[in-house]
Amino acid sequence: MKLRIRGNTLRLRLTRSEVDAIGRGDAVSEATTFPDGTTLQYRLVPGAVRHAGQNAGDGGFAITVEVPRDEASRWAQSDEVGFSGEDAFEVGDLAVLIEKDFTCITPRAGEEELDTYPNPNIAAG
Repeated sequence: MKLRIRGNTLRLRLTRSEVDAIGRGDAVSEATTFPDGTTLQYRLVPGAVRHAGQNAGDGGFAITVEVPRDEASRWAQSDEVGFSGEDAFEVGDLAVLIEKDFTCITPRAGEEELDTYPNPNIAAG
């Protein structure tokens, strides 16, 4: 799962296996450890409501996004790119986008794309 933050927009991009996990009702998470040992963890959790929250602890900082379990299951089985269509959903002043991760059109060094969705903008060769 990739995390992108820009201003008050939080974007999570999920691989195929992560979308499958969410569709089954399982949480997915990633963590980034900084040089001082502090960790940033981000999680997507199927639950009851649309919610985003954060907390700080001794070892770092965590961001948790919750989405309704039944909506997550439908999205995982659909061909929709975004969890709530093409638009973000709002949690207070925060806009949250959850998307399926596509293969990049232009390959980038160090970018791992083994479990991504085929990009519909890449012409079949």
